Amino acid sequence: MAWDWSAIGAVVGGFSTLIYTGFTYALLRENRALRKAGSEPRVVAHFEPHSAGNGALQLALSNVGKGPALNVLYSFEYESGDFENYDLLFKYSTERPAITMIEQGEKFSFTFAIGFRLFSPKDHTISRRLKPFFVNVKWHSVDNKKIYSEKYLLDVSAYEGLPGIIEKPPIVEISDELKNIQKTLAKLANNQDYKSTLIDTTSIEQRVRSVRPVKPPDPTREPR
Repeated sequence: MAWDWSAIGAVVGGFSTLIYTGFTYALLRENRALRKAGSEPRVVAHFEPHSAGNGALQLALSNVGKGPALNVLYSFEYESGDFENYDLLFKYSTERPAITMIEQGEKFSFTFAIGFRLFSPKDHTISRRLKPFFVNVKWHSVDNKKIYSEKYLLDVSAYEGLPGIIEKPPIVEISDELKNIQKTLAKLANNQDYKSTLIDTTSIEQRVRSVRPVKPPDPTREPR
């Protein structure tokens, strides 16, 4: 049997071309996906200390991707009653409209709480520090209608024991001292109502001055 090598070569060449075309198409799709992923915004939720060094802990939404993130929404998942057990500085239960845009490399942040407050519960039977919670974030890019979503776990225990975060900042200590002084002055002012008046009762024969208290009049007794 004679082999038609030219026909076999044509078939082999056709298969090689088909395989090469398939690999090229797959490579193009992969490169396109990589370029697309590299140009998409990515919003990350995280804690950061306040830049003023006042002991406040900020909650930030940072765009670490490429391009602006549009219509950024965020919400919280936490154990029932735990947020209420601490003095948080923002209204976590309030529904808010989406943030219009977070530019590439920029962030949106707000004060979450004074650091040491997160370790000072109102009721120790519920928790001794704010429990870990989730922040759900949604956004989309300029040229893509797809909505992206991520869930981030935040845990304040990572800041436990760090100077300037858990300890009371100086301004808070001063405020507490002023409140204590105000309470002390208020008590002194109230005690003035019970202060006795002293009168001099020294006689001519006495060599040492003598005084005695005079009780205030009884408001319930009718004057004579």
